[in-house]
Amino acid sequence: MKTKRNFLRRSLVPVAALVASGILLVGCTTPSPTPSDSPSASTTAPATTMAPTPTAGATQVAPKDSKEAIAQATAVAKQYWAISDEILNDGGKGSDRINAVAVGQARTFVVDSAANLAEQKITFTGKRGFEATEATSSDLTVTDKSGDKVVKDGFVGLTVCNDVSGVSGTNADGSPAKMSSVLRSINSVEVEFDPAAGKWFVSRYPTPSGVIAC
Repeated sequence: MKTKRNFLRRSLVPVAALVASGILLVGCTTPSPTPSDSPSASTTAPATTMAPTPTAGATQVAPKDSKEAIAQATAVAKQYWAISDEILNDGGKGSDRINAVAVGQARTFVVDSAANLAEQKITFTGKRGFEATEATSSDLTVTDKSGDKVVKDGFVGLTVCNDVSGVSGTNADGSPAKMSSVLRSINSVEVEFDPAAGKWFVSRYPTPSGVIAC
């Protein structure tokens, strides 16, 4: 299934940080979301490929409005944070757990980070704090065998305050793992509704180009 959404992609620059714990240590690009009650824009981004696998849990119908879309997408983003933390606390094992809430780049980011963590034998304890500070929704065009279908408010972009103050790490030699000096930083996340699966999935967790405190 291919999707198109009217949300322009940001230019991404990798951060030279500890790759294995990237979810915990990264900062963020400067976000520029519109207010959550703003009308959807008309610009359509190039099509991307999504191939989510339906997972356990109750299915949902497409959101009825922007408010419902943002609420549902935020709930899934919180799950993405929580499951990512569980994987990191398990030393990178069982990274396929993220499949329940993520596809595409967002899924690959967690899987690759988990593999790096396991290889370097770095362990983490604790959980991150999650607070969605801004949100915007827009229409999502889904392409399948029957053609294009527009999912009203099927795409949500979130600005999140990522709090790592409750997290600590240990290297393989027992020394403390490198942590960011900014414990509360701004992140961005993109969430899409898949009508075939009847679920929301985090589709992008952009690699930040700098740290912005929140």
